Amino acid sequence: MKKTIYTALLCMGLATSSCDYLELEPVGQVIPHTTYEYRSLLTEGYFRFPYTESRSFIALMTDELESFEKSGFLVPTEAIALNYNFSWEYGINMRELPYEQFYRAIFIANAVIDGVMTADYDHSEKNEQILAEAYALRAYAHFSLVNLYSVHYDARTAATDRAVPLSTYIDIEQEFFPSTVEKVYAQIFDDLNKAGENMVVEKQENTDLNYRFSKDALTAFKSRVMLYTGAWEEALEAAEQLIGKYELSDFNTLKEDSPLPWQAESTETIMAWERPFGALDGDLVNASALSKKLLDLLPEERDNRRKYIGHGTDYTTFMPTEYSIVKRSTKDRCTFRIAEMYLTAAESAARLDRLDTARDHLLALQEKRFKTAAMAAQRTTVAQMNADALLKEIADERAREFLMEGHRWFDLRRTTRPEIVKTLNGTTVRLNAGDVRYTLPFPQSAIEANPNLNRK
Repeated sequence: MKKTIYTALLCMGLATSSCDYLELEPVGQVIPHTTYEYRSLLTEGYFRFPYTESRSFIALMTDELESFEKSGFLVPTEAIALNYNFSWEYGINMRELPYEQFYRAIFIANAVIDGVMTADYDHSEKNEQILAEAYALRAYAHFSLVNLYSVHYDARTAATDRAVPLSTYIDIEQEFFPSTVEKVYAQIFDDLNKAGENMVVEKQENTDLNYRFSKDALTAFKSRVMLYTGAWEEALEAAEQLIGKYELSDFNTLKEDSPLPWQAESTETIMAWERPFGALDGDLVNASALSKKLLDLLPEERDNRRKYIGHGTDYTTFMPTEYSIVKRSTKDRCTFRIAEMYLTAAESAARLDRLDTARDHLLALQEKRFKTAAMAAQRTTVAQMNADALLKEIADERAREFLMEGHRWFDLRRTTRPEIVKTLNGTTVRLNAGDVRYTLPFPQSAIEANPNLNRK
């Protein structure tokens, strides 16, 4: 069977101990038999997904960072590569963002989809749950790819806009050509539906297992997809299904040792898999400063979130004497959290001209983040906003709430694609409004491995 051949190639190619749980028969072939073995294979898929880089390094390209100084790095070659990311000079010199890793995860998801329902049931969990998660993983990987390496979804042009290759089955003879944005999203929708039909677990109650998809995580994922495709009614409906089910943390009363919203243990967490920009990025944090534009959205006298921004001091002539950095812990993980649902609901309602609904969702979140003394004025201000002003305030709130979590680049791409001006090693660099560089080209290593990527 092709599944058997490819599972063997996968495990041997990765050369990791993660395939030790599978029986070898015959020599050189790795064949999963039981539900438990397919769960272990899918766990490898979650691990192969670039969860440490899928969103964190994307922040380097946004307006969240104002300056970058390579002298902050202990490894000069790493700083030089990231210079090119920071200044949107996409090419062979930049640090490549994930590509192959997404397809490795898809590869494993395909293997699970191909065989898990015929696996021997060993009572560890239901085969349907593993199948559902595999569909969700494949959908999420394709969604990540299409939003990095294709133009943003536009219903008017999606049928002809070039996108990433689709991978939905395992075939040793298969060639991969770029698909279209429309076809990639059609596959994402199909996988979401199949995941929903089979998903058993409503919510991952165990914090250690909350990297896995569940019914709630699938609903959150659906709301994001619908937001990105402009399906406002569906985005609003999905987001509101979760609002009230997860508790927002009140930053006015939050205890010092309480989990933060971007941590797995938080009451706000729906799925904790990917990690935001922060402590594990090491030198990168020390070489970059948050932008004044973003800091101005978080005045200390009004916003409790300002306390989670730290400060560095004069280490280079190019950086400010005191510069701002985002505080992150090495344990931070966040893929979906309830604050996103409030803001998705608010934006979708505003675009549907349901302004009272939009205001309610926006203010419900801001009440938990702004200082109590500032909320009366905020309610008055929001009450007087027309649709355009309200949409701008919601966009600003997304920037405040998801600082350096990997949302900003995609929010800019799908909305205004504004000009961004930053400082690189003391020199001004600029991304023009509507710039084609809002879409990344395929990585050079991917093109070298598959010349079909440059063929239409």
